[in-house]
Amino acid sequence: MKLDIDFVRKQFSQLNDEPDFVFASNAGGSYVCNQVNELMEHYNRHTRVQPYSRFRTSAEAGKAMDRAKQLWSEALNIDLSELTIGPSTSINTYVMAQATGAGWRAGDEIVVTNQDHEANSGVWRRKAEEKGVKIRQWEVDLETGLLDSDQLLELLNENTRWVFFTHCSNIVGTANPVKEINQLVKTNSSAKVFVDAVAYAPHHICDLKALGIDGYAFSLYKVFGPHQSLLYVNADIRNQLASQAHYFNAGMPSYDFNPAGPQHAQVAACAGVIDYFNLLHEHHFGSSQTGPVDRMKDLHGLIQQHENQLAAPIIDFLSRHADIQLIGKTHVDDNDRAPTIAFKPLKQSSESLVHTLQDNGIGTENGNFYAHRLITDLGIDPEDGVVRLSLVHYNQQADVDKIVRELDRALN
Repeated sequence: MKLDIDFVRKQFSQLNDEPDFVFASNAGGSYVCNQVNELMEHYNRHTRVQPYSRFRTSAEAGKAMDRAKQLWSEALNIDLSELTIGPSTSINTYVMAQATGAGWRAGDEIVVTNQDHEANSGVWRRKAEEKGVKIRQWEVDLETGLLDSDQLLELLNENTRWVFFTHCSNIVGTANPVKEINQLVKTNSSAKVFVDAVAYAPHHICDLKALGIDGYAFSLYKVFGPHQSLLYVNADIRNQLASQAHYFNAGMPSYDFNPAGPQHAQVAACAGVIDYFNLLHEHHFGSSQTGPVDRMKDLHGLIQQHENQLAAPIIDFLSRHADIQLIGKTHVDDNDRAPTIAFKPLKQSSESLVHTLQDNGIGTENGNFYAHRLITDLGIDPEDGVVRLSLVHYNQQADVDKIVRELDRALN
């Protein structure tokens, strides 16, 4: 079975705005599916009041928000009390740094990587410095940008309290084996594990209980939804973390890690992403009693096959070109390479190449993409940075053909 790309593209009205334009900056924020836009419009037009009161519109507003929370907790295979919806992953990790760091003591240690977006690095480092906690860095291979689990093992000891890493780097584009890394950490230390999945979730919604991790976060505005972020905190460790809510709300799951309170319409619209995924599943697999987690697994197979076909020709072209330094794996054969492709042109600036591509109808960008440490450690100027082409499943073969054609022209 193949992904019905025509059906997919009909669910994203923005794709019709510029038919000849290739949007290749999805890692910075995807287009929004129609289902999300419809829910957002309905909420703002008809239920834009403070939710959860007894009068009709307020009650409906609360039900719309509850529906979104319920759908996402089911899709992620977590308890409703373990889910927090906040305005961004950067904010969610900042709040979590306050919650986890409150219990850190001098002599404790944490592990961070130089592969991550700064949202899953800087907040933990600052809190560790504040508390006198030792920071151990899990280093990438400077040739590939990849992480090696054997090196992580050398960093773990009886003082390790948390390990923070990314499910998929927004530069390297290769998924880290989260379940295996988590098992390694838990076998060799008493540390907890927190994973940033911002660059992975657009390609696969995971069963979080199967991964076994303690915390997980990703941004829905990169997963075809509103500008919100989902945060999972395992209920087993909640009492070990300091509530960040007003004192009279402490201990209430919906408040503990969301001190600002919910953005009502945005939260309600989060349900639209699941509505879209359910429609996509029904279109390809028919009506069935398949549960939410299994539906995500089914879609992952379809989407991964399609995205591999998108990424392979671009990666092959770049890996063979003498004037390009490609970051990450040079193939998709292992089924762990997202179509997030970063590279450094060797005979012109990244900015110059990007401007040429943009002038010819390809929406791409250059920079460090908030992975400043990684770009610097790879020996690349973090201001000019790399060129990044990031695709998702609504991209099509015609987009790939145009990207390769314009790359060839711009580089030669």
